[in-house]
Amino acid sequence: MVHRMRCATAIVGLGRAMAWKTDPEPKTPLQLAAVAAREAMAKAGIGRHQVGALFTGRTPQSYMVLQYNQSLLNELKIGPMFSSEVSSHGGGSLGALQLAATALQSGVIDCALCVTNEASGIWMDQVGSNAAWEGDLQFEAPYGPSTPSIYAQTFCRYMHDYGVTAEQAAVVAVENRKWALHHPHAAMRHKGEITIADVLNSRMIATPLRMLDCAVWYPGGIATAIVLTRGDIAKARHEERTWLAGFGQCNTHEWVGERLNGWGYAPFEDGPDLVATGAGVAAKQAYAMAGLTPSDMDLAETSAPFSYACLMMLEEMGFCPRGEGGRFVQSGGIAFEGGLPFNTIGGYLSFGQVAQGLYNLKEVVDQLQGRPEGRAVAGAKAGIVHMHGGPLACHSVVILTKDAL
Repeated sequence: MVHRMRCATAIVGLGRAMAWKTDPEPKTPLQLAAVAAREAMAKAGIGRHQVGALFTGRTPQSYMVLQYNQSLLNELKIGPMFSSEVSSHGGGSLGALQLAATALQSGVIDCALCVTNEASGIWMDQVGSNAAWEGDLQFEAPYGPSTPSIYAQTFCRYMHDYGVTAEQAAVVAVENRKWALHHPHAAMRHKGEITIADVLNSRMIATPLRMLDCAVWYPGGIATAIVLTRGDIAKARHEERTWLAGFGQCNTHEWVGERLNGWGYAPFEDGPDLVATGAGVAAKQAYAMAGLTPSDMDLAETSAPFSYACLMMLEEMGFCPRGEGGRFVQSGGIAFEGGLPFNTIGGYLSFGQVAQGLYNLKEVVDQLQGRPEGRAVAGAKAGIVHMHGGPLACHSVVILTKDAL
């Protein structure tokens, strides 16, 4: 039986705005969001009065206001029926599309606008501020953890449970860098290729994570906007469309300590697990809706901010069994030449991390439509995007196809 949401919604407009720390006039996240949204609306051919829903990611750290979505709709001068921040950390970016699709299929609205953005790289110290957001206020934050130190706990457990090695995790950093060298906006493009030895010899940040195992903060800001509509409208009015074939979402906890209290719900059916994440649950939901399998995917993107976490997400997205991520990449599974096109803009490790990043989704749309800014994935017809936020806490997955299934 075909799922009623399979390819029922299409992306018909996409916009992006970027800024850098070196710009003579710094841009705020709100400025970038407004520019990206107007571009997406123009490409979709819709006016302000046609936006039935506006969903944003959570409030940007560098523009803290109550109800950020209200600030943006005021800037755009729109009056949507539905409007909200989707605040499940970085997972809220794709979660916004899922809510938009649900609203569209109700028939109450015809067009939805989703916008995510951040400009922390221009306005603030991201290292200290991000750790403050991801550490438990009572049991972790008082001890001054860094974000890598929070994630390093999972890496240690992952290595212990499955024999994953630092050398295997380093393969991700090496292959992601190769993709970044072809992308004009990648933060690490000017740094050149790296080797496994470079990763293993880079400075220790939080054992066993070394500097090149960690995401680089993007030196600026990015806003991405998406216009979605129902399939019948897309076919009748829009020459270019990219189909939302399937999606899923699973949010399991807020802090690491809370994760260790989980039991009786997926993926913690049998009790606490520091390695299993909601990404696997979300991916299964998305594949089931789309009626596709991992073997049907021509490319994959993830927001995992550490090399080992990318291995876990490859497993969670079904490209290899649990615990086999290290061996999968070591055997050429994501090789730049001949492997699965994985993090084709360079991923957070080499393109750079900007929280609430729908730019990963933009890359899949661009690849499917044959206009990537970096290296093309020849003949791409389907791609999967995973976004996560918090300490492996909130996960959203979307599968896109070039043609309706």
